[in-house]
Amino acid sequence: MILRIAETEADLYTREKVVPFYYCGYVKAFSSPYFLHFKDVGILFQDKQYNGISLRWMVCFTEKRRTLLISEEKNKLVFETSPNRTLYTRFIEQGKVLLEPDEYGITHGSNEYSSIILDKGRQEIIRLEFTADALKQEKLSDAAKHWHDGFEQEKSWLYGRGKIDSTLQQLFNDIINTPANTPEEEAVFGARCQDILLHVAAEHIPA
Repeated sequence: MILRIAETEADLYTREKVVPFYYCGYVKAFSSPYFLHFKDVGILFQDKQYNGISLRWMVCFTEKRRTLLISEEKNKLVFETSPNRTLYTRFIEQGKVLLEPDEYGITHGSNEYSSIILDKGRQEIIRLEFTADALKQEKLSDAAKHWHDGFEQEKSWLYGRGKIDSTLQQLFNDIINTPANTPEEEAVFGARCQDILLHVAAEHIPA
């Protein structure tokens, strides 16, 4: 994943392993955190990668309205949501998309930037990402096959959206609040991520 703030130069940021004390209350258990300092924007960032699956937890703090640009080094299927406020995203061809805190979006991520509009305050973002190889794993291949068409296109777009029911909410809570450090913990992490995809796919498989 590549992050930029549209209103600043691309390389004007610092990455620190020590998270400022004020932001420590937002750290989740699944991975070690670090902190990105952009001009006008601070981002608490955590990620975990396992067998072509990536989980990202970002908490963005800003005093001014800013645009967070996101692109991927590899094409991915992405589930994203914001637990604490409306997620205002933009895609080059589709334009503005608003996701409420009880909704998730299903997107195709590529090296074409999509963007998230950050209003003053705090924006929490969960992104669960699957590479093409991850989608071809035996447990997922049938459920994910309708997302394979056009997967190699170097464009970013929204496939669709859905409501976060109690089962999906619990799955998200489990993966971000459970350590995933040992091989055994990583295996559980991977299985839970697959369960999220299967749960979402059941709602979006064409008839």
